[in-house]
Parts: sequence; C-alpha cells; structure tokens
Amino acid sequence: MFPFAFYLLKVIICSGILFGYYWLLLRNKIYHRYNRFYLLATVAISLFMQLIQINIWHRADAPAQSIKLLQVVTGSGEYMDEIILTARQNNFTAEQVAMLFYIITCFIFCSFFIHVLLKIRTLLQHHQQTVIDNICFVNTTAKGTPFSFLKYIFWNDHIDRRTITGNQIFKHELAHVQQKHSYDKLIVNAIHIFYWCNPFFWLIRKELNLIHEFMADKIAVEDSDTEAFAAMILQATYPQHQFALTNPFFYSPIKRRLIMLTKNKNAKAGYIGRVLVLPLAVLLFAAFTLKTKTIINAPVYHGKKITVVLDAGHGGKDFGAVSVDGKLFEKDLDLSIVQKIKALNNNPDINIVLTRNTDVYSSPQEKADFANAQKPDLFVSFHIDASKSPDSSSYHTGLSTWVSKEGYANSSKSKLFASAIIQEFSINYGLPVLDLPNQHENGIWVLQATNCPAVLIEAGFITNKKDLRYLQTEEAQETIAKNVLAAVMNYANQKNIIKESNENENLLNILTNDTLPENSSSSSLVKMKMKKDIYKGTKIKNIYLRNTDNKIVIFLAGGKEIVLELEEAYKEKLILPPPPPPPFGASTALANGVKDILRNDLNSLYVLDGVLKDNSFKPNSVPTQDIEQISILKGQVAFDKYSDKGKNGIIEIYTKKIPHTYLNQYYKDDKIFPQVKNEPKFPGGEPAWLRFLTKNIDPGILVDNGAPEGTYKVIVKFIVNKDGTISDVHAETKHGYGMDSAAVELIKKGPRWEPATQNGNIVTACKKQPITFVIEEQK
Repeated sequence: MFPFAFYLLKVIICSGILFGYYWLLLRNKIYHRYNRFYLLATVAISLFMQLIQINIWHRADAPAQSIKLLQVVTGSGEYMDEIILTARQNNFTAEQVAMLFYIITCFIFCSFFIHVLLKIRTLLQHHQQTVIDNICFVNTTAKGTPFSFLKYIFWNDHIDRRTITGNQIFKHELAHVQQKHSYDKLIVNAIHIFYWCNPFFWLIRKELNLIHEFMADKIAVEDSDTEAFAAMILQATYPQHQFALTNPFFYSPIKRRLIMLTKNKNAKAGYIGRVLVLPLAVLLFAAFTLKTKTIINAPVYHGKKITVVLDAGHGGKDFGAVSVDGKLFEKDLDLSIVQKIKALNNNPDINIVLTRNTDVYSSPQEKADFANAQKPDLFVSFHIDASKSPDSSSYHTGLSTWVSKEGYANSSKSKLFASAIIQEFSINYGLPVLDLPNQHENGIWVLQATNCPAVLIEAGFITNKKDLRYLQTEEAQETIAKNVLAAVMNYANQKNIIKESNENENLLNILTNDTLPENSSSSSLVKMKMKKDIYKGTKIKNIYLRNTDNKIVIFLAGGKEIVLELEEAYKEKLILPPPPPPPFGASTALANGVKDILRNDLNSLYVLDGVLKDNSFKPNSVPTQDIEQISILKGQVAFDKYSDKGKNGIIEIYTKKIPHTYLNQYYKDDKIFPQVKNEPKFPGGEPAWLRFLTKNIDPGILVDNGAPEGTYKVIVKFIVNKDGTISDVHAETKHGYGMDSAAVELIKKGPRWEPATQNGNIVTACKKQPITFVIEEQK
C-alpha cells in the first residue's frame, strides 16, 4: 500500500506542475491541437515518468558499525522458558481500510464507465443505422442527441440536416469523429477509474472536453456565419447530455466557446508558452527519474589473519532434532549451513575451519578440543531448535543465540560477538530473531570449553513447518552465511561498543573488552537506564557511568553536561542503587572450577574464613576438598564491605573448619539470592502454569494496541520470598504495546510460588520469567 501511495503522490505532484503550466500559459489560447496533445501528454508523463529510474552511482565506504552490547537472558531450559502466547491479527488496520476504500471507489467508477457503454450499445441495437464513408448515422429521438461516439453520429430526428443550423451541427459532430476525440475520452475516463483521487486529472478531463468542442466549433463555422452559429448555441433548448464518453453538441460552458469563436487568430500568440514547455519537461524528468545512489562498500576486515571455527551440531549417530514427518535431521541442516559459510567466504584474512565436513560424530569435548587446537579467534556452533510439545510446534519459531554462563574467560567477549550476530540477523532474515542473547543455567559445554568468544546459533525450529521450509532454501542458507561473515568482520573491526546496563545490575560491574582502542571514549562510558528524565527542571537526554572514576555523567537537553558522584546520583533518584551484596551461594565454584577462581588475574585480595590476607597468601595452598564455599565480590559491593582494600575485588574462601551453623546464618537473614541451585517454581507445575496463563492473559490485547506481526520475548523479574509471596515485580524489556505491563500484572495477581532452596535451605531469590508473545496475521 505505501509504495503505491507514494507513487500516487508523485503522480499528483507531477500532474499538478504540468497542469499549472497549462493554466498559466496555454489555457484559452487558439492552438487547440497543441493543447489537446499537451494535456494528453501531461497524463501520460505523470503516470509513466514515475516508473522510470535512472541511478547515478557513486561509491562510499561504509562507516564503522558499532555493536550494541545486549543484555543476556539466563534460562533454565525447563518448561517455564517454553511458554508462548499467540495472537492473530484479524482486525483492519488503517492501511487496510484505506486500500478497501480505494478499491470500492474504483469499482464504482468502473461501474459508471461500463454503464455508459451499455447505454450506447442499447441505442445502437434499437435504432436504424446508415453507413456513409465509414461513418455510421444513427437516427433517434433519444434525450441528449445529437452526439458522436467513435465512428457513430447519433442524430436527433427533430433537427433538419438540410437547414443552415442542421448543417453546422452535422459538421461539428463530423469533426469529432474525424479527429477521433472519443478515443481521448475513453483513455482519460479509463484512467479515472484508478486515479480518481488525483484532482488534476479531473481538471484535465474538463479542459480536454472543452478543447474538443473548440476544435469542432472551428470546423463547423468555416465558410459560415460565426455570429449566427454563436446565436444558435445560445438559443439551443436541448438538455445537457448525460453520456460522459460522447461528444454532445450542446456542451457547457457556452461562454468560453463563444469567446473562442471570436478570438483573434494571431499566429505569434502563445509562442513563448509553447516553447518554454521544453525546459519544464527536462526539469521534471531530472527531478522524478534521476536518483543519486551510493554504493556502500561493506566493511571488510583486513588485518591479522583470524581463524573462525564453525561447528555443525550433532552428526553421525547423533541425529539431533527431527522434523515432524521424520524425514529430515538436524545434523544435515547444520552441516549444509557451515559448508555454505565456508564456500561464500572470500576474505583471505579469515580462515574458516569446520569441526566436521562429513556426517561423522564427535562428542562436545572432542569438538572443543579440536577447536582449541586450531587456536581460534572465534567459534560458532550451529543447531536447529525443536519444540518439546507437538501442540506448540507451530508457535515456536525463529532464531536465537546462546553464550556461555558467567564466570568463564570468554563470557564477556562472547556476549559482544552474539550482539554482533543478532545485529546482522535483525536486519535481514526470513524468520523472527530473538533480540537478546541467551545463557543456559546449566551451561553449554562447547561454549565454555573453547578458548575464544563462542556463540551457539539456533537458526530456527525444525518442528515448525514454516521455519523448516525456509531453512531448506538456498536463499536462507546464503542469508545465514552472509550474516555470520558480516558479524565476524564487524566484530574484528570493532571500534565502538554501546553497553546497555540493567538498572538492577551491579552498576560498577563494567565489561572489559580488549577490542576497544585505548583512545576510544566509548570504552569509558556505560549507558545507564534512567529512573527519571528531568534533572533540576531540565530534560535529561542520557545518563552514563564513567568507569575511569566511577562518576555519573548526565547529558542535558541543550548540550549541557553534568558530572555527579555516584552517591549523589542515588540520592537524586536518577538511577537505582546497586542490589545488596550477593550471598555466599551467589558465585560458588566447586571441584574443578575452584582452580580457575583461585587463579587470580585481577590482583584481588583474599579473605580466608573471615581473615583478610595479604599479597603473600597463596590460595592454592588450601586443599580443595577442605573448601566449603567461595564468594566473589566486585565493584561497589566489595568497596562497601572492605573499603579501599576491595577496589580490585575480594575473593572470600570459607573452609569446612567453620561451623556449618555459621554459614546457615546467611540463609536465615533476609538476603536475596540472584542465583540458586533450585529455582522458585509455580505451584502445580507445567499444567497449572499453562492454565493460569491462558486464563489470565489475552494476547489479543496486543493486537488491539497496534502491535505489528512478530515475536516478542518479555522478561519479567521478581523476588520470590521464603513464604512464596511475590514482590518487586518489573519488566526488564520495553517492547511497548502493553505487553510488558500485561506480563507484570500477570505475575502480581498470581498465587504464591514454591520458594527457592539453596544447600537445603529455603531462601529468598530472584526469578526471571520469560513470556513470549507471537503476533501472526490472520490467514
């Protein structure tokens, strides 16, 4: 609809300019033949010039593309992450109503057009016809005669052709037939069926009809008395004609016809007006057809050769997910995708290595070991998702990205790489794209065991017929390949990061990323979400945390910049304060993970059983079997607890020598656990949760609020207290259309939850609940 509306607007503008020129310089001039073809040309040029496009190309290098670092959503992979609510758009949008109105109006004008033709046909069938020199005379007494149409002259029997008046009328109608004026009318009226909304076409039709009369009148009065012909027109008592496609003799306005009959036939009159139309035509042609376009040279990575390992998921005896009909396996789609990426890579500075080229099986450990042996710079594993429930297979759709859990060496850089991938796929992909990277609560081995930024891509759902049909196409696999290669080059060329900070995260837990240049100002600022948008009466544009000195930088409307201490920003309620210090269970590492945490690369201090140790302390001297718990404190949390000594972070180690009741004291206090071993659960399990959702939330509200077609994942964060009550419910996403508030209200009015447990103790814990809304068009 919009492309046609834009085309129609250009037609109106072009016809308006040309008709305005006619009105100012050509109207009421005696060059009727010229004016006739000028008006017809105006219609043709207005319609067809818009379809011509001549591109003037020039090349330009694409600006360095920044990667917006996206917030990561952590999911457990259980049923609570699988809830999808679907609404189908069955109401008319404003665009659809406008199109319906346009079509109905076109149908009405078409009906009028056909009705006139049928009336003329009826006259031909019921009256006698006489053919003389290829001109057919139809004798009738019908209302509106005499008139002519194509080769037919419908003559009124009440008019005697042998009289002077009858002869002049006959010559008038014969001129219409000989000069083929009816063809002009047919063309213009046919165009009016589809372009009735162009006011200038109405005016052109009116002027063209008058020009036809001027031309016929001129022939009718040759060798005759002009004054007598004019008097005859004035004295005519015949009613106005009702056939829009014909050429009636008694046609108004009479005044202009009379003026034109007596107008001076000066050969030089109007010469300038006819000549100046040439430069006007050139200007219009240039304005409407010449387009300056830029050939963007996509950013290409040129530098140190990088190695990208691509993993085709599953293989061999491991079939992976299976299509609904059982004929297609995930392993085959995965392999075809990575092979396409390698085939399309033509950058000599990017070395693509595949974990498998054929249908063979390797365990996740073997794949990680193989990848690490290549000394890769990036790792991407490809998979195709599958719905766990056959009933919801048509609802689960689209691409998602996954990164390793927090605490691994590649976690931070993997988030940035995943953000670059989402950025590319969001621009060009045939399926919905989840706009946030995901982390699996239990971790994904190949992502955590590789020594480089690693991302797993679920390209779609093999159990969804639409997804599967798309993923099997050459177009889809080429799109995936181009997007991944573009993301790799964008990451490798990275010079600018925009970090989206969550207002409930630790404000000083700043991402460290060595892809930033040392002189990049973006590396010292972290964009914060504002709690309010007015500061001392002035609108706030943005708020940033400057990680070089831990101060808040406020950019006000008008360009003014304010720098505040962090505590002052809290007091002014510009941003939310940091959460309470995480309990001992929040960052626990046991068994094999202990060595990684004890290997301190940040010069953090150690606290052993409550005693602060100096730099001579060797944490590896503590036997791992004696360690009860390890907690990691960073940023403001460490500073609040240990003042300046905690500026580089604190690692607290508690051994089993400490009485267990001492540790249990932490679970008895009103502490909020951001992560627990056993998360809070909805009472009654999956069936009860599904019943509660379908009963208490109507996804059709989103359609009523104008939500366009697509997939929206709403993340609701709340606290489940020890008694199962819910508090501090808020949405971390801001999709709009009422879906975020609807999800929040859903959680608030729900029943008590089953509380979380940590090390056998009931605790208060945070819970992030994803609810996905799918808006589909009604078919």
